[in-house]
Amino acid sequence: MKKTALVAALGSLALAQPALAQDAAEQADVEIALESEDSGQDDEELDPMALAMVSSIFATMFQAEPLTPEAEARLPQASAVAASLVPEGVYGEMMGQMMDSFLSPIMELAEADGGAMSAGDLTEYTGLYGEDLEGLSQEERGELTQIFDPVYETRTKAQFDMIIGVANSAFSVLEPGVREGLAKAYASRFEASELAALNAFFATPVGGKYASQSLVINTDPQVISGMMQAIPALMEQLPMLLESIEDAEAGLPEPRGYDDLTPAEQRRAAQLLGVDQLTLRESMAEADMMTEDAAAADAEANMDAMGDAFDDAFDGEADGAQAAGDGQGGDTGAE
Repeated sequence: MKKTALVAALGSLALAQPALAQDAAEQADVEIALESEDSGQDDEELDPMALAMVSSIFATMFQAEPLTPEAEARLPQASAVAASLVPEGVYGEMMGQMMDSFLSPIMELAEADGGAMSAGDLTEYTGLYGEDLEGLSQEERGELTQIFDPVYETRTKAQFDMIIGVANSAFSVLEPGVREGLAKAYASRFEASELAALNAFFATPVGGKYASQSLVINTDPQVISGMMQAIPALMEQLPMLLESIEDAEAGLPEPRGYDDLTPAEQRRAAQLLGVDQLTLRESMAEADMMTEDAAAADAEANMDAMGDAFDDAFDGEADGAQAAGDGQGGDTGAE
């Protein structure tokens, strides 16, 4: 399960790159569930047929308009621009650096905690919840870690190293498509004279350096740090954003439940779905309850995760400040 989550995280980071961003209005809100018909199949394995289906869906969803004849004529110039901006191997390098920028601070926090399992890790491992786990000291969590997983720290570091190591090769698969799409985008948005000027600039030392760094610079620790420092401001905006979403639905009727349907609609819905009316009623009631429970659980989990992240960050800073203070005190005493 952890491996699946890590792969999903890698995909999210790849699609989140500024160079690949699309207008929000053009994005599709799609949820795809991949379930194996064979209940005995390893949950880490994905059905090749399901993967092929998903690939086909995405290829269809994100079809771009054909280039105009004028843009087609500019494509060779635009391809040269794209080749400068996305040189061979740069996309894998960029994603590897981004993963390192994101994961290294997390790894440092884990090391500062003495390599002990966090309360969340212990909850996942033991299935136990409650304040007892949250109230465990670092020493107690360390002792439990030695009991449950003596090589926990080594295992965690190996996972992080693996992610960073494979990011380069994994995301290199996306590079040709990125380069081709970028070429078509430049051919559509820039005139021939503008493309010629860009290529001339990229042929200069400073232009060549700018082009080769234009993507990779987004993974610089300075950029990541700036993004992370803006998160508190973003968090302050979330309630307003959520309220805006609710306001957008103001005045619209709620989706209809089974009892809101007319008898004729109940019969027809059951007929279309191939079930009897009692089964449909019970199934809709159960689905509604599960949706409410899932929404509540997601909200609680998100708040807990954000709280843990901020707590870890502040604890790390406090520990660092205390260590620095202790060091200064020791130096003063020595004098």
